Amino acid sequence: MEMYNNALCVSPQELTGIISLEALKKMSQRGTVQQVRRACYGSCALYVVESLPVQYRAEVYRRYPDIKEQAESKPFVESVEPDGKAMQFFADYVLSDGRHLTTEKQREYANNCSVLAAFGQMLDRANSHRMRQSKGRINAGEFWAKAAAALPRLCDRWPNSLPQSPRRLRMKYAEYQAQGYECMISRKFQNKNAAKVLDAEQTASLQVLLAHHNNLPDTEVARRYNQVAKVKGWPQITASAVAVWREKCDLVTAAARRGATNFRNERTMQVKRSRPTAPFLMWSLDGWTCELLFQQTTVNKQGQRTTTYHNRLTLEVVLDPCCDYPIGYAIGSHETPALITEALRNAARHSRELVGVMMRAYQIQCDRYAIKTMTDLYQVMSKHVTPARAHNAKTKPIEPYFNYLNTTYCQKFDNWSGFGVTTNPKKQPNSEALNALRHSFPDEQGVREQIHKIMAYERASKRAQFMQMLANLSDEHRLPLSKENYLLYFGATTGMTNAIEGCGLRPTLLGIKRDYDTFDLTFREHASEKWQVRFDPDDLTEVLAVNEDGSRRYMLREKYVQPMALAERREGDAEQLEAVRAFNKQLETHVTEQLGAAYKTVDRMIQDTDRQEALLLGRLLLTDSHGQHKLPAAQQRLSQQAITDVEYETVEPTPAMPAGW
Repeated sequence: MEMYNNALCVSPQELTGIISLEALKKMSQRGTVQQVRRACYGSCALYVVESLPVQYRAEVYRRYPDIKEQAESKPFVESVEPDGKAMQFFADYVLSDGRHLTTEKQREYANNCSVLAAFGQMLDRANSHRMRQSKGRINAGEFWAKAAAALPRLCDRWPNSLPQSPRRLRMKYAEYQAQGYECMISRKFQNKNAAKVLDAEQTASLQVLLAHHNNLPDTEVARRYNQVAKVKGWPQITASAVAVWREKCDLVTAAARRGATNFRNERTMQVKRSRPTAPFLMWSLDGWTCELLFQQTTVNKQGQRTTTYHNRLTLEVVLDPCCDYPIGYAIGSHETPALITEALRNAARHSRELVGVMMRAYQIQCDRYAIKTMTDLYQVMSKHVTPARAHNAKTKPIEPYFNYLNTTYCQKFDNWSGFGVTTNPKKQPNSEALNALRHSFPDEQGVREQIHKIMAYERASKRAQFMQMLANLSDEHRLPLSKENYLLYFGATTGMTNAIEGCGLRPTLLGIKRDYDTFDLTFREHASEKWQVRFDPDDLTEVLAVNEDGSRRYMLREKYVQPMALAERREGDAEQLEAVRAFNKQLETHVTEQLGAAYKTVDRMIQDTDRQEALLLGRLLLTDSHGQHKLPAAQQRLSQQAITDVEYETVEPTPAMPAGW
């Protein structure tokens, strides 16, 4: 149904069930029903509703109670088209407080603009059509009345917030023409007339109260603020207003309320990094209190025995994050520099099992525990040392690895103590069950065996992937660990010092006297030094000798044992014997050359001294014990002349003896 020539018309399809098509045509031919438009391609026939017989007209009004309103609003509904520029304008619009309009408001305001633009185009087309017919403009009041009446129909397809009063709708259209899209934005988004916290002093006072480290509730903040407001003459505020300001100032007050560490972990921008693509590019190490309980019995001075069941050990792990492979680990009662050293020692030894030589990492990431004490060791075990910022667990990949160990392995044991104290209590183990099972907890050695099994399984399950990724390690980043540095920082000591003997050094290692020596000539120049011997209990073929102040170091090899009997000589004995003889010959030559050079230097010093004494006697009139000056001077001059003559005397060659003599 639609309005045609200011008459409400209906199509034959809408009259289906009311009157047949044949009857409608007959009544149209007789002139009983008025047909205002014939059917053609793209449009249907239209018949005036008021020309229908009374019984049919009543049925049409009963079936379509708002038929007239629908017909009058149809041109308005069909004329509205979406406005893309309006949608983009409201999507990019920023309010004075930095907020954007909600998606719902953007769509609502864009529809308002589309509807008003369509109304304006309809009004212009109607006036233009009447002017071409030399008629006056249409009645604006009637147009806007019909437009306002059509708004409820438009809301189904174009949700809008335009006023449904003809007068207000006309005023809104005039405002839209004058101001454009911005006139649609409600002033309530930027209205500050009802605000009670306005100036900088009021805002600062409220922020200080909200930032209090005790996390004061809203009611207490409002009470304290109102005490200041009463003195200053400011308006009073309520707890609900404080709640709004708490959310608004959350970023500013977060660090003071919850601490700088929490602020850095939750509010500051985080850096996202990728895992290393090859082993030995980076190691991350840290200590973790292993969540496995063991029982321990202690005896006090009075002989009373006390058993505790809440004891835990500390696991220090050196992790290669390329595939979360535990390259090294150590177990202790608590984290200490010695425990970290043992973990790095285990990493060096295990790298030799994997690669064939001891390796060090290109980079070590650690926390700041004992950083001054451990820096030298970290620098030996890597090329770059990058300590993480204090209290920043997110930068270390080893922190999630500890949680992985806890949930994957430890949680399966009956002596599992749970997660951290900040974890939801519903996820913690049953404390009553732990108390009932405490007598079956293993002792300290039993927990150590549990941890060793966990780490052994971790290495076995990830070793294939680790070795496969080892092919990605370039020669530039392949850094071997020298035996000297390994023994210097990880070697065991006897607690005693040794002096150089004819056979070298003779320390007692593992209860046995052993002989060590080196082919370095300078080692024997320090016979007066006392040497501390550092050794690897699993490999005693080489040791490191370090003097007392650590300024001199020598790598010594275990002496080769030659058989006394010629009949027992083996292959290689002759070469070793010849090496010792060559060294001794070189040593003797070295000593002879040094001593000869010293003699020559002293001879030159003596000659220079005699020459200086002669010059001194000639320049000073010093007499001898007999009161003579000229005679000693003359004698010395003559002896000097004789020496000169001898130095330049030509010696004739001795004639050759005749043959046969």
